Amino acid sequence: MPIEAALAAYLDVDGYHPRSSKHSDFQSLIIIRDLVMQCPSLGAKAARGEVVTKLRHHQQVGHADWVIDIAIGTCAGAPVPPEQGAPIRFDTPVMIQIAIELKGIFTEHGKARRNRLRDFQAFHGYAHQYDNRTVAAAFLVVNAAQYFYSPLRREDDLTEHAPSVAAARALAERSVALFRAIHLRNSLNDPPGLEALGVTVVEHDNIVVHPNPGILPVQRQATRISPVPPSLALGDPLHYETMIQRICMQYSQRF
Repeated sequence: MPIEAALAAYLDVDGYHPRSSKHSDFQSLIIIRDLVMQCPSLGAKAARGEVVTKLRHHQQVGHADWVIDIAIGTCAGAPVPPEQGAPIRFDTPVMIQIAIELKGIFTEHGKARRNRLRDFQAFHGYAHQYDNRTVAAAFLVVNAAQYFYSPLRREDDLTEHAPSVAAARALAERSVALFRAIHLRNSLNDPPGLEALGVTVVEHDNIVVHPNPGILPVQRQATRISPVPPSLALGDPLHYETMIQRICMQYSQRF
């Protein structure tokens, strides 16, 4: 199942909590699967056990602790192939070759989108300070729902993102557009930036996690993939499939 549909189905059942890593781990496993399956050079090394992966990896860079949602890199010692049926072995990498940051903008778009932009800029700064060859990528989920319930707020506090569905989608489209300012590197001599960036847009009100949804002024809507726009058309530089192919291309050239 494509990541967009899988993510919508996951959120529709399990919802979103800003202090949980469950939704991030769910996305990570799909991204790892797609990279290993669609990138022949990475897939071959993963099958031999020459590269491994780890979620939420902590890497020392100078005096800083660089946290990586998905870290893929060389194995320690002699290669050990993954267990039968597994795409790659999960272990601590010695040298980080691919680093991927996962973020979401589910509510408070005005503040959150600027924060996420700064997060991505800091992330590629750490990555290329660590090793200029490291393929630094980011994956962003943007919520285009008209309403959103946060489990961190009062039960009767439902955020209205916009006065209509169309206006909420326009807000999400403006949020996506902000990330087009990030430079996508094509070579080691390029200016600072990410090697790849993917964006997915869903419509998720998060009422599924509300303890007493009957008190809310609106009914829960099924989570769905947002239409194009604000979702991105295939071939867009920020489409998920473009992100996967850009990571593979840069990885194959550098390692």
